Amino acid sequence: MAKPQSEIGYKQGALGYTALTSGDYQRAERQLQERDGVAADDPARLINLGQVYAKTGRYEEALKAYTAAMKSKKQFDLVLADGRVISSREAAKLALANLRSDYAVK
Repeated sequence: MAKPQSEIGYKQGALGYTALTSGDYQRAERQLQERDGVAADDPARLINLGQVYAKTGRYEEALKAYTAAMKSKKQFDLVLADGRVISSREAAKLALANLRSDYAVK
C-alpha cells in the first residue's frame, strides 16, 4: 500500500511535516525556517512552526505563530494528521486552543 502523501501542494519537507510527526523538532524547525518555496506568512507553515515551538516549550512564540496563521489573509483547506480536512483558520484556532489548555496545565 502506498504511503499517503504529506505536504500536498508543497515540496516534500518544505513544511517540516515528517520531521514534526516523528518528533525531530530541530529538523522540522530548520526546514520551516528555510522556507523552501513557502511564503513566510503561509498559514500551513505558521501552524507547523507553532507546533515546533509548542513542543519545545516556547509558548509565546507558538502563540504568535498560531495567531498570525489565524489572522492571515490567506486561507485554504488543510489535511490534519488525523485525516480531517479543515480550513487553515480553523486549524490555527484549534492549535491555539490546544496550546492554551496545555499551557494552563504546565
